[in-house]
Amino acid sequence: MVMDSTPDSIPQPSSLITPPPNIEPPIDETMDLDELEQFAHAFSKRRIKLGFTQKDVGIGMKKLEANYVSQTTISRFEALNMSFNNMCKLKPLLERWLVEEENSLKNSQPAKKAIGGKRKKRTIIDKTVVSKLEWSFRKNPMPMVEDIAVLADKLGMDKKVVQVWFYNR
Repeated sequence: MVMDSTPDSIPQPSSLITPPPNIEPPIDETMDLDELEQFAHAFSKRRIKLGFTQKDVGIGMKKLEANYVSQTTISRFEALNMSFNNMCKLKPLLERWLVEEENSLKNSQPAKKAIGGKRKKRTIIDKTVVSKLEWSFRKNPMPMVEDIAVLADKLGMDKKVVQVWFYNR
């Protein structure tokens, strides 16, 4: 038996690619990715400026929502390293936490922070500053104390932070 190979029996590529009707990806019209990115960046900067760690935020969220949000979750949110839907769910909670903390600071009643040890808070270095530090490291991986002081002044950083960065690098 011979199969008829007429052009009518061969499926056309366009008919294989065309999606079925009435199937569209869900779109959240109230929030877009750019808005989430901007909020995450602004939230991180504001949190640091207020002097809170990611752990402090998680504990503070528990007071607001009766749910503990881990430091890892806050970190992933700030790094845009979680799903869009999860970020959309977390954003209003973080906004509320931020408003509560700013209001409590305005009223001179700072909220209780997490009880920590004697350890200094982690220093966050901006990407542009890191690139300058990397350039300096390539030029001189073991700078003298005077060189570190000059570099710290140029970058507007504490001398000890630059020294530790070089040590860790």
